[in-house]
Amino acid sequence: MSVEVYKLFIPKDEECIEVIRRVRWGNGYICPYCGSKDVVLKGKERRKPYIQRYRCNSCKRHFNDLTGTIFAKKRITLGEMFYIAKNLGNSSINQMSKELGRDYRTVHSFAKEIMELSEKDNLLKKLLEKNWR
Repeated sequence: MSVEVYKLFIPKDEECIEVIRRVRWGNGYICPYCGSKDVVLKGKERRKPYIQRYRCNSCKRHFNDLTGTIFAKKRITLGEMFYIAKNLGNSSINQMSKELGRDYRTVHSFAKEIMELSEKDNLLKKLLEKNWR
């Protein structure tokens, strides 16, 4: 299969962020810095308008849907990260890097993070257990 065919199986970032929101904020918004529930919506990210921004009224810090997660500050798309997480047990890193049209090291680095954090990170654990695949 060509790289373009595999792109059909990569979820859209907007769909991924909805899954993350349902899992992460299912019981209300919580500040990742201080743990307060006194959080208000504060607009959207400029370059990624599907990502919600928040402000904690307790510690006055700003954060977004991805702050403090494995998905924050990555150069690959959310869809690609979900694709890697979904196919980690079924495909080799080399195969996924070819399917995504990404460098092997990029895919390997993210896959390694998933494997290391899958037992420690509650959000990641819930996402991997959920039937979003």
